[in-house]
Amino acid sequence: MKILISFFLLVWHILYSVAYSDIDIRDEVKEIRKLLEKQNAKIKILENENEVLKKEVGELKETVAKFSEHIPNQEDESEGWTGSQTLSKKDTRRLLLPNTDTPTTIPVTPVAFYAYMSANEAPPSNHFTFKFDVVKTNVGNAYNKHSGTFVAPETGVYVFTYTVYSHVHGAISLNIFVNEDMYGGSISDTQDAGDYDSETTTIVASLNNGDSVNVRTTQASTATVLSSGQAKTTFSGWKIGGF
Repeated sequence: MKILISFFLLVWHILYSVAYSDIDIRDEVKEIRKLLEKQNAKIKILENENEVLKKEVGELKETVAKFSEHIPNQEDESEGWTGSQTLSKKDTRRLLLPNTDTPTTIPVTPVAFYAYMSANEAPPSNHFTFKFDVVKTNVGNAYNKHSGTFVAPETGVYVFTYTVYSHVHGAISLNIFVNEDMYGGSISDTQDAGDYDSETTTIVASLNNGDSVNVRTTQASTATVLSSGQAKTTFSGWKIGGF
């Protein structure tokens, strides 16, 4: 009886172990299948990307082939050339002259002003800014008669000029400034001559949008500024081009 019970216990243990072993194997098979599915999905993505790259490479090859048709063969062009050959005068001129087939023009927006002082001015002190309060021309509205200052409405090349008349027995020293940089100046001197005098200064300046230009003294003057009757102290400027 004991032997029979032991036999049944052994059989039951073997069957139990096999059953659990089958469960573990099935779980492992499921995991392997999941991994295979993920790998297959990645392979599919890579295959699609590879097809796209192949198509792009084909398009690039076609583009290069089209450009190659328009590029002259340097070996063909140099065939027959010898060191003793020289360029003709016509060929030389063709190399030196600029290409005028497609001329480039820069439109110029009109900017110009002209103004003069309405009355005489007592001998100006140092750092005195001249105010030309009678404005005859102000295309672009860049000149301010209240401050005597021109402010560039846009970047470009400008010309400025002023004329000052001085009364007898004195001198007037003037300078024209772009922002705080002195660009030119003049001295109208009648101390020894005992008559009237006038001086004119002209400058050409490359200005940026917002740069200011005015006329002012850098030292005290000893003569009255004349601007009445037929003698006018004036200030003017205009744009001649862009850059």
